[in-house]
Amino acid sequence: MADSADGLFAIEVDTDDYAETAAADTPTVSRTFQSETAFQAQKASYTAKIDDGDIHAQLIQELESQTRQSEAASKLVRGNSKVKLSKKETVLLGYAVGELYYLRNFQKGLEVCEWVLAEFEMDGRGRAGVEKWRERFEGRVRSAGG
Repeated sequence: MADSADGLFAIEVDTDDYAETAAADTPTVSRTFQSETAFQAQKASYTAKIDDGDIHAQLIQELESQTRQSEAASKLVRGNSKVKLSKKETVLLGYAVGELYYLRNFQKGLEVCEWVLAEFEMDGRGRAGVEKWRERFEGRVRSAGG
């Protein structure tokens, strides 16, 4: 029995055989080539992304769902109840507040910035950006109100 186990682990694979097997697995069509039928199928299935100008609404919806999940998890484990924003979410936040500023919705932008600063944890650079946006929004709200 020891001989069969030694024979099992003593299998030799020639590197040339492995290279031929691996080469047979790769497609033979060039990566830059696409047939006309494949192109037409891709063209027919293509749809352009339509941005309706509600990036801030998408962001708020996504972050609110994360807050709810975090609150449910914090009931089980006591500790920091703030949710950490990923880089993608921080970038989306920048786009969202920029959109609100462009649309001159300064009060809503101020509310979003204050909400994010109170409820979420960010890296230093992201936090500094949100605080800068908050200052801009505060200035616009004060100048419009008084």
